[in-house]
Amino acid sequence: MTRQKTTKPDAAEEWTLSPQQQTAVDLLATGRTVTEAAEAVGVVRQTVSEWLNQHRGFQAELNRRRQELWAASTDCLRALVPKALKVLERGLEGSDVKAALGVLRAAGLHSIEAPSGPTTPQGIEAQEREQEELRALFSIGSR
Repeated sequence: MTRQKTTKPDAAEEWTLSPQQQTAVDLLATGRTVTEAAEAVGVVRQTVSEWLNQHRGFQAELNRRRQELWAASTDCLRALVPKALKVLERGLEGSDVKAALGVLRAAGLHSIEAPSGPTTPQGIEAQEREQEELRALFSIGSR
């Protein structure tokens, strides 16, 4: 009987998310906690924590989803700008100028950074290598 070689799983398969993981990504991206996401998908909290800290595909998809949600929210906010400007124009007529100014400030997104981070498993891997190289470099320098 001939022994077959085991092949390394295709990278795409290795990082493909299960339906549970995809649901957990959606929940985390929309602000749910690790505990809430775990309960919703029927796993223990530690499992979701491991996905967050060790599963590159999960990390990349969460980054991608957060960036997607940020972009959509930004688009919605910017769509309010014309209305806010009209309120400012009618400011002397008793409209809510304070709310209009709040929208205009928020549309500039001052001091709020968009979510960032690699959106592919390969990007997560490269980021981890870079962080490890920096840690090694700093540990050598501190001797």
